[in-house]
Amino acid sequence: MLYDSDSSLVRQAYDPSIMGFMNLAGCGVAAWNAESPYAEEPLIYKDTELPMYDHNLLSLSRKFSGDCIIGHVRGANYFAAGAADVTRSNCHPFRLPGHRLCMAHNGGLADFDSMKFDLLEYIRPEIASKILGTTDSEWVYAVMMSQLDGPDDDLEAGQIADLVLETLKIFREVRHRRGIDTASGVNLFVSDGKSLVATRFTFDFGCYDGVLSASNLIFHSLWYTVGRDYGLYDGLWRMGGSVDDADAIVVASEPLTRDTTTWIEVPEYSMLTVSRGEAGISVDAVDLEI
Repeated sequence: MLYDSDSSLVRQAYDPSIMGFMNLAGCGVAAWNAESPYAEEPLIYKDTELPMYDHNLLSLSRKFSGDCIIGHVRGANYFAAGAADVTRSNCHPFRLPGHRLCMAHNGGLADFDSMKFDLLEYIRPEIASKILGTTDSEWVYAVMMSQLDGPDDDLEAGQIADLVLETLKIFREVRHRRGIDTASGVNLFVSDGKSLVATRFTFDFGCYDGVLSASNLIFHSLWYTVGRDYGLYDGLWRMGGSVDDADAIVVASEPLTRDTTTWIEVPEYSMLTVSRGEAGISVDAVDLEI
């Protein structure tokens, strides 16, 4: 999935199939393995190196097998204040020490500098003090973690979904307070290694502030495929097995394979929740009304 698929994550850094933007501002991976030491903690790898030239990432990916993986390649708008800072602190996924949940973000919050200090009202001081980077995504994560009773809470998929929904409502309120109505994509990927929540959401889609940008007119995509034993079959990358006995899912910003017949596009303004149980993978999509 990282290297070999037709539209692998590494390939999406320089040649994405759907989005017309390169993602050359760093990459990161969070990977959980139930048989590893401290199984509740993911392996975190982040670097500003271009992923196709990152030999450390290649070596790790060949040796580490994860039960759950979040991978992210970062794009940064050179002209957006703070966004173009290419540092490890700004690379996704984000995870605070002692917290179960990791988060990655596709999109960007318009006029973020004018609203971010309003967000301190919703961020616990001990979490605010740990914000190291300049990207809006880290603030989204900080707001989200501040809504938890405890950082080590063992949450079900539905509870994580409620947490994500509450976070989006906070940002809607702060945007309204500041009079911000420019399109802002908030595709979030949140996981504790057991459950996954992903959103396909944009605040004020289609609105722009006088400078028409492609990001105002493109709704960030989200796809998933369910089955067993993702791999190479008769020369084609695809998810094997069937939905009926599924024990694996891949959620991605675009299909990773040339054959897209086994992929399902997540509708706009939707939240995908995924949990793993004795019966296999459970997937549910609900409308986001915020």
